[in-house]
Amino acid sequence: MNHDRPMTLAAFLKVNPPKFKGTTVATEADNWFRGIVRSLRAQHVPEEQYVEFATYMLEGDAQHWWQGIQRLLQQDEGNILWDVFKEEFYKKYFPRATREAKEMELMQLKQGSMSVAEYTRKFEELCRFSKVCQGNPADFEEWKCLKFEGGLHEDLLNSVVPLEIRNFAELVNKSQLVEDCGKKIAAARMNRPGSSFQNYNQYTAPQGRNFKQGEMPSRRYNPNRNVHARPTGGNEGRMRQDMGKRPQQAQMRLVCRQCGKEHGGRPFQLTGVICFSCGQLGHMAKDCPKKPVQGIDRPRQ
Repeated sequence: MNHDRPMTLAAFLKVNPPKFKGTTVATEADNWFRGIVRSLRAQHVPEEQYVEFATYMLEGDAQHWWQGIQRLLQQDEGNILWDVFKEEFYKKYFPRATREAKEMELMQLKQGSMSVAEYTRKFEELCRFSKVCQGNPADFEEWKCLKFEGGLHEDLLNSVVPLEIRNFAELVNKSQLVEDCGKKIAAARMNRPGSSFQNYNQYTAPQGRNFKQGEMPSRRYNPNRNVHARPTGGNEGRMRQDMGKRPQQAQMRLVCRQCGKEHGGRPFQLTGVICFSCGQLGHMAKDCPKKPVQGIDRPRQ
């Protein structure tokens, strides 16, 4: 293919070059200019036709702007050079103040809450507006790596900096690997038996029952729940706990030692005759069937 021959506009339009209608967002204007340059180079358009083909893709406000600039530029010379068009285009849609603001944003950029992939995209987007990152990439590769490292999280920074990587693509790859390993370790700790997250799942979904996760088990009536044991035999001071009842839930219900009944902790009230010899009800000491034999000490009451 002869690259010196002029190309027709119809042949150039077959590759669907990007159109531009004008914008107030500087990055969109920069994206269009870079896109149209790729289309021109891909079709091997001669450089003297760059302005003709690129300006044909302008529409709306951008087209009106170019018509006014074109009349001013053609007063001095016939053909408008590509570098002249580039300068006028960036002066209109990407002024110097905006470019300096982007460069300042790059110098202050930190990873923050972004992932490594998001941080990398933002970093490379701002690098193209930096005066340092112009020309041959080999000239600013080391500076780019140092700036990228400085904005990483502290945990990533401690793992990546000792490697002293000065290739940007390799540095991004290592940072991504460190981040992925950190996520896997955190997930393993969360699923480890005995962790707080594991205990929470066991509480919300008990094993051996058809509970839905997050649902609290309902309480059912237990007829033996409030059954309390009375003292038997020699264990008068101890109460037997019900089977399956928790110690803190068992309530002691004391039985009166005098009458053998429960009266809610109230003192025993004498309602009949009591023997002063054996302590039983229904008879007096003189009629006690357990009256001690004379000469033997009476039991102390």
